[in-house]
Formats: sequence, C-alpha cells, structure tokens
Amino acid sequence: MRHVVDGDYTPHSAVDIFVKDLGLVADTAKALHFPLPLASTALNMFTSASNAGYGKEDDSAVIKIFSGITLPGAKS
Repeated sequence: MRHVVDGDYTPHSAVDIFVKDLGLVADTAKALHFPLPLASTALNMFTSASNAGYGKEDDSAVIKIFSGITLPGAKS
C-alpha cells in the first residue's frame, strides 16, 4: 500500500464498493443465520468512512475515520 504512505488516495477501488459488497455478504449471512462478526465490523467501518465523505476515495481511505491517527499527506 505504498500509495497510502505517499498520501495518495486515488481510487484503485473505492470505499463505496466495499460498502456494497460487504452489504451483500451481510445480507447473505443474515439469510443463512450465519454470524460474521468481522465482516459486520468491516461493513460498519466502511459505512462510516462513506458517510464521512470518503466513498469515492480508494478503499484504503477507511483509515481516515480513526481519530488520533496522523496520516501521511500528499507529496508536492
């Protein structure tokens, strides 16, 4: 994830794609009465990132929802 270290959140995938895909996983698991606690946690994290305005950014932008973390900035 060199692009994150470089402060580059240009989409290679997107936060919103993970929200969609993890939503499908969660719906299927619920229908099968099969608990997936890690997938549910990931869905909550990606949904929070999307709601914070990072939906179109690379999926690695999910890290931006954690307070107190200093992330690398984009290089000039």
